[in-house]
Amino acid sequence: MSKSKQRLMQGMHQDLSCPSCLKLFKAPVTAECGHTFCLECLSQAAACPTCQAPTKVEQLRINQQMEHLVQCFRQVPHDHCEEHMDPLSVYCEQDQQVICGVCASLGKHKGHNIITAAEAHQKMKKQLPQQQIQLQEAQVRKEKTITLLNRQIAEVEDTVVRFKQQVSEQLGVMRAYLATLEATLGQEAERVQQQATAVLRDEHKTMGHYLDQLKQMEAVLGEVQEESQTEFLRKYCLVASRLQKILGESPPVARMDIQLPIITDDFKFQVWRKMFRALMPALENLTFDPDTAHPNLVVSEDGKRVECVEQKQPVSSDDPGRFDKSNCVVSRQSFSSGEHYWEVTVGDKPRWALGLISAETGRKGRLQALPSNGFWLVGCKEGKNYEAHVEHKEPRLLRVETKPSRIGLYLSFEDGMLGFYDASDEDNLVQLFAFHTRFTTTVYPFFDVCWHDKGKNSQPLVIYEPEPEAS
Repeated sequence: MSKSKQRLMQGMHQDLSCPSCLKLFKAPVTAECGHTFCLECLSQAAACPTCQAPTKVEQLRINQQMEHLVQCFRQVPHDHCEEHMDPLSVYCEQDQQVICGVCASLGKHKGHNIITAAEAHQKMKKQLPQQQIQLQEAQVRKEKTITLLNRQIAEVEDTVVRFKQQVSEQLGVMRAYLATLEATLGQEAERVQQQATAVLRDEHKTMGHYLDQLKQMEAVLGEVQEESQTEFLRKYCLVASRLQKILGESPPVARMDIQLPIITDDFKFQVWRKMFRALMPALENLTFDPDTAHPNLVVSEDGKRVECVEQKQPVSSDDPGRFDKSNCVVSRQSFSSGEHYWEVTVGDKPRWALGLISAETGRKGRLQALPSNGFWLVGCKEGKNYEAHVEHKEPRLLRVETKPSRIGLYLSFEDGMLGFYDASDEDNLVQLFAFHTRFTTTVYPFFDVCWHDKGKNSQPLVIYEPEPEAS
């Protein structure tokens, strides 16, 4: 048999073999993408094993021509050399082919490393378990990869769902606020309209009466004109006198100025500022924890006010949760997730510091107020110098336009943010500074009252509570 015929037979064997099981086709079917497989092999796959194109196996029919070619090819003897027609009794390790003795001694495999087919069979059978192990390990790795991909897909879906929920919630708050504002402004406009309309209607009524008087005088003048000379002179003087009196009592022209907000860019900005506060969480109902307060601090009975005094209180500074060197206190409440907002009235107190302290941070000795030590603070010195205790040797000076009398603090675990705001005007929160970090532990609102400085810094810190609305 010629070499070209041998290559043809090898090519036919490859073309008539299933890419999945590597055996001659059994009930071959051709997918929509053009690749052919055994019906059973393709039924076990969700898509084409070669190109991953989707396919519907149930709609495919047996490729009769391919089936016929396979049957014809099976009738060709395969255990004899197609070139020398001798039995395939030896194996060429170099070319990895089963060959006959003539190929080994005289043919193209002459001089190659040749072993018997039986030896090759036994040798490869011994290698088969190792191949199976490698295959199983590869399957395990791919299964782990698929599991990881499934988890990542689920995480992406969960992230998108939570994002949509947050967008819906935030925009819902905005819409609710704008709807309330629209209704309030509409009611105010209607009130002004009713008030102005009532005044103008009264003026309209007065002006109508005056116009009737003028029309009556016009009629009287017409009658007097027809009178005789004596009667005309007598009546005319009376009519002229009355006319001058009526003309002298002429009501002034009414002018009503309607006081309504002017819809300008400044108005829009004011609405935005008010809406910014409306988007903040509701004020936390914090209270100072007297069990953590330095002995020189006095906490009010309601837990909303703390001040520094000269005389130490009869408490033990050995309590593990109590500050013993710094005039500090924390709240009873702690946070470990979610969004939180609280406000502290500082008034004209010249020295103070506010922020967060980690639950794992020690409270004994001199405090090193750095984020790496579990402190995130903003403070004031000398009543005018505002600073953020960032990760540096010296705090960062802050540029503050107007001295704040109340400080707002916004904490978001999800966003990793602690923001400080001038909350003196509840409709105009002005950011002073913000820490951006992931809070991985429980934190407490922290208050440094600072030393009273012989009365110069005796003003208290007060947790702000809005006054209840009048019923």
